[in-house]
Amino acid sequence: MNLSSGLSKLHPSGIRAVMALAAARKKLGMPVIHMEVGQPDFKTPHHIIDEAFKASRSQYIGYTPNAGMDTLRESVAERTSRRNKINVNMENVCITSGGVMAIYLVMMAILESGDEVLVPDPGWPNYLSSIALSGGKAKPYVLDPDNNYWPDIEELQSKITPKTKAIILNFPGNPTGAVLSSERMSELIDFAERNNLYLISDEIYEDFVFEGKHVSALNSVSSDKVILISGVSKSYSMTGWRIGWIIANEKIIAASAQFVEPLASCPSSISQYAAMAAINGPQDCVKDMLNAYRRRAELAMSVLGEAGLVMNRPQGAFYMMVDISKTGQNSDDFVRNLLDDVGVAVAPGQTFGLSSTNSIRISTAISDDDVIKGSTLIRDYITSKSL
Repeated sequence: MNLSSGLSKLHPSGIRAVMALAAARKKLGMPVIHMEVGQPDFKTPHHIIDEAFKASRSQYIGYTPNAGMDTLRESVAERTSRRNKINVNMENVCITSGGVMAIYLVMMAILESGDEVLVPDPGWPNYLSSIALSGGKAKPYVLDPDNNYWPDIEELQSKITPKTKAIILNFPGNPTGAVLSSERMSELIDFAERNNLYLISDEIYEDFVFEGKHVSALNSVSSDKVILISGVSKSYSMTGWRIGWIIANEKIIAASAQFVEPLASCPSSISQYAAMAAINGPQDCVKDMLNAYRRRAELAMSVLGEAGLVMNRPQGAFYMMVDISKTGQNSDDFVRNLLDDVGVAVAPGQTFGLSSTNSIRISTAISDDDVIKGSTLIRDYITSKSL
């Protein structure tokens, strides 16, 4: 059977592979501590669910415009304007079926065949698939833990060619937990403008910064080439509701909306009503989750950090990179052995890029007790397997 050659362009997620192995283990009645997936362990707040039920019972539920309902686009525009002290209009917003689709739509909207995109290494693997499926070419730039996982401007400049079209940033970072300073963000904006690049800023973890405030790419620039990606998945524990958005100039939004038509027609109407309740409703739930993730990061640091195994102290999101180099195993082998031997599921570092073959990513979006137990099992396992 001949299938599409496009399948070879995909970059399968090592996280999903571990999830499948962990699920198989659970089916056998064996315990698993899930530290592999970046999914909040909190339930979607009740006022959001209530609005979804209300919408499904009494409001018109059908197709919406490709770019999403005007009322939700306006709410996102107001939220973005308020947070970043800039003027964002409804026409600058495209609602998408999650942040994954937002990134893919942007790539489809801006890339021609052979265009290059600078991507973080380590970084979220879905960037690579979106770029490849859009005809582009990913060029990784290294994020060094000794430099707070911040991009190095000189390295970035060395990668510029006539085909370089865009750079992707992700702060707070997945998988690093890194947070960017305002000075570094200004430097990166200057770099992008100097080289006439689109700056695509994935800010899906914007509400989870442990010290100080989140620095958005929109804070200090009004450039038409800055594109922001965010959504409700992480901030409101709504991963399965699949609502994200793109903030960009009107031409990119219009192009992105056109690509929505053959892919999904429109985002889920019920989920859009729920997202409006999330954005416009009480925000105490977000603060509660932030405080929990901050506490859990400290708990993991008290176990793994004290043992010298943390690559860099996380400042945001709910991830931590752990050094496994002492074991002599690559991250894929280590992850499978760890799951088989002690029942802890983690993500292999090399799924995030070649720079991380000697590390793993853990998620602290689990209970306090599981953070401590899982971290302790990881620490002891690394110690027992050290060469």
